Amino acid sequence: MRIKLFSLIVLLFAAAFLSGCDRGQSQMGARETNLLGIVKVERESYAHAPISTFAVSTDELYTRKNFSGNKTTLLWGLVTIKDY
Repeated sequence: MRIKLFSLIVLLFAAAFLSGCDRGQSQMGARETNLLGIVKVERESYAHAPISTFAVSTDELYTRKNFSGNKTTLLWGLVTIKDY
């Protein structure tokens, strides 16, 4: 019983400390986050918004000089907020 418990604890520690996490900074990683279609965020996506959406640009809401290029889509594409 102790050997099984000890091996399980060692396995959990090894999985926790040896698993890699890049915190979203990898160059080949995903540039899109999707939460069931309710909120979808595309990083550095300078693509045009489709015609079937209400597109809002952040420079229409407030003035800024450093744009990120992110595109946030809300409610399965009903509203698109562009930061470019």
